[in-house]
Amino acid sequence: MNIKSLALITCSIAVLLSGCSSPDDDNPETMVETKALQSGDYGAALPFQSTTARQQHQIRNASLVDNLYIGTGLLNYAKGRFSPSSYTIQEGQFLVYDELDNLLSRESDSNPDALNPANDAEFETGKGIVKGAVLVRDIYEVDFIRDKETKGVGIALVLNGVVGDQNLTVSDDRLQAFGEEAARKLVTYLRKMPEIGDSMPIYVALYKNMSTESTLPGAFFSEAYFEGRSARFSDIDEQWVMFPGDEASALDNASATQFLQVKNSLANFLPDDVSMIGKGRFSDGTLSELHITVEMYAKTATEALSLTQYLKSLLGTFSSLDYKIQVEVRCQDITIATMVRNIGDKDVEVNTLL
Repeated sequence: MNIKSLALITCSIAVLLSGCSSPDDDNPETMVETKALQSGDYGAALPFQSTTARQQHQIRNASLVDNLYIGTGLLNYAKGRFSPSSYTIQEGQFLVYDELDNLLSRESDSNPDALNPANDAEFETGKGIVKGAVLVRDIYEVDFIRDKETKGVGIALVLNGVVGDQNLTVSDDRLQAFGEEAARKLVTYLRKMPEIGDSMPIYVALYKNMSTESTLPGAFFSEAYFEGRSARFSDIDEQWVMFPGDEASALDNASATQFLQVKNSLANFLPDDVSMIGKGRFSDGTLSELHITVEMYAKTATEALSLTQYLKSLLGTFSSLDYKIQVEVRCQDITIATMVRNIGDKDVEVNTLL
């Protein structure tokens, strides 16, 4: 074996032992800015750099429903400041495990940066006073990359809408006032980091999580764009509601009625029951996306395929093209198909998993 071959083998072993990475992985020159899967979304910066903050998110997990939506919602609202055509994204690299541990603790003489009130501090919820309320549940960060450098930071500040041993609901105005003050304090903290400094743009969105028993996500309700240490917050009008339901009917009676028509058409398709539920996201009082889950108890592939094809044709019942429809078709707890009808598009994209 010659020296060149031996050196190659030795290098290969070293790379494997180091977790299949090389010393160049942290070099910006090796970064690849990928394109998004769908037009209008963000591409990702590769290689992917994980962060120890993920362990904090696991510890402070409110519900999987909330966790999944917080990240996508943050990116969606940040598009107004960081265009997907100009930026790619990477996992947040500034607020790592220890940083979050300090920020999400209670304020004290030894930890003045903490965002939650001190143990003995009283907080007026609007429904009663809670001592030592935990109001800031979590902080999600995403970094915006351009020309292989971090050019901006996005933050979702997750707030508890229910606090205390008696589960008191915090009024919207009091939660917003506290959340905006906490966000300004957090921005001041970030500005002290040399990598961020006084000029890097920071986008902050406030999010109110629901109870852990809820099947609906919470909602974003306020946002601000910091180019320095101060910024004005603007309201975000967003809410999720169940379909069918009185609230859905009150907000969009036409779509709620059409949902029931589709649901009733599916009900007797098979000898066994077919269930259909939906979750609708309303922005500024208008339905912007509708997520539908259909559960069947088919006994054969023919039954499953027939119902899926029938459901695709029924989506034409929804007359408005102003909102996105996403459908998951399940058979005995196994996903067998997905469907998407994008905004402004009559065609339905179907992927079968049988």
